[in-house]
Amino acid sequence: MFDIGESLAAARRAQGLDLAAAEELTCIRQRNLQALESERFELLPGWTYTRAFLRTYANALGLDADRFVAEFEERFPEPVDEIPLVLPRRRRQVPMRLFLVIAALASVGVFVAWSGTANDKISTPPAANAAPPPRHVVHVVKAARVVSAPAPKPVLRTLVIRAISGDCWVQVRRGGATGPVIYESTLHQGGTLRFGPVKLWIRFGAPWNVDVRRGGKPVAGITPTQRTPIDLLA
Repeated sequence: MFDIGESLAAARRAQGLDLAAAEELTCIRQRNLQALESERFELLPGWTYTRAFLRTYANALGLDADRFVAEFEERFPEPVDEIPLVLPRRRRQVPMRLFLVIAALASVGVFVAWSGTANDKISTPPAANAAPPPRHVVHVVKAARVVSAPAPKPVLRTLVIRAISGDCWVQVRRGGATGPVIYESTLHQGGTLRFGPVKLWIRFGAPWNVDVRRGGKPVAGITPTQRTPIDLLA
C-alpha cells in the first residue's frame, strides 16, 4: 500500500510543474487534480470519473498508471447501487353487490334507449313534401385531350456517287440550290464520291454515267436513259 495523492504531488513537483501546468498537460481542472493529490475523492464527480482522472494524471506524469488504479480500486471498491424493491400493487376487487347494481342500471338504460328508437320509427310519418328521388343520373366525362406525337424525321445516311459508265461533271451544294458548294469537279470513270448524312443539292452533267445511292438504296430521279444534265435534291 502506498500514498496515492502524495506520490502524484511529488512526481509533479519533481518535474517542476504547478497545478496550472498540470491542467494544461492533462486537460483536467486544477480542483480535480488537487482533490486527487489530497485524496479527497469524495469531491470528484464519482468513482468512475475518479478512476479515469487517476489513470490520466499518472500517465501524464510518467508513472505506472495501472499500479495507481489498482491501489485505488483495492482501497476504494466500486460502490454497488442499491435497486429499490417495488412490490406489485394489490388489485382492488369490486364487491359483488356493487357489480350487480351496475349491471342492472346498464340493462335499464339499454331498454329505454331501444324503446325510444322504436317509438320514433313507428310515430314519425313520412314527409309530405319530400322530393322524389332522381330518376336518371347523368355522368359527364370530360374528353381527354389527345396530343399526337410528331412524325419522326427521316434518318439520312451516307450518299455514294460512282462513275460506272464514263466521266461526269458534278457540283454538290449543302442544303439546297443556293447552299455553299462543297464539291465541283469531273468524276472520272471508276471514281467514287462519298458524303455524310446531310441534305445535298447535286447537279450532274452526264447522269447516265453515274450510280447514286443513299444508305445503299438507289436515289430516285436518275435513270439509265437520262441524256440531259439534271439537278437532284438528295
